[in-house]
Amino acid sequence: MDPILSCRWYDREGEWALTVTHQATGWELMATAPRWSESLPFSDPDDVRRLAQALLDLPAEPEPYECEWQLSRTDRERTHFATFALGLDPTDDHRPYLAYQSYHHTGQATGLGLEVICENPPVDHLRAQAHAFLTGHP
Repeated sequence: MDPILSCRWYDREGEWALTVTHQATGWELMATAPRWSESLPFSDPDDVRRLAQALLDLPAEPEPYECEWQLSRTDRERTHFATFALGLDPTDDHRPYLAYQSYHHTGQATGLGLEVICENPPVDHLRAQAHAFLTGHP
């Protein structure tokens, strides 16, 4: 299915992306780095609506703002979990950002996974996608 919300950018290493789509198994967030990608489920459509609304509510003026989601999936003996956040960075002139950081837990060990951070995403484009999603999925 086509992405509901998608932010893609490029640097000298290649393509990066944070994308939310509806798959056969439900809503998924796909984090893509030049050499690696992974996906984790959003728990339900309400989380996707909350993300869309958070994009629409992103302040135009510099002020504290952050929305965060905890995502997880357990496969056999391994738990894969991540934090996904949208906000304005108070340490960088309140510039907008999208950030994804994943972790893997197996037995007694937890390790870092994929980190994908979009500094200064195309807010107008994301707001248009969010508006279209909320209009199409009341």
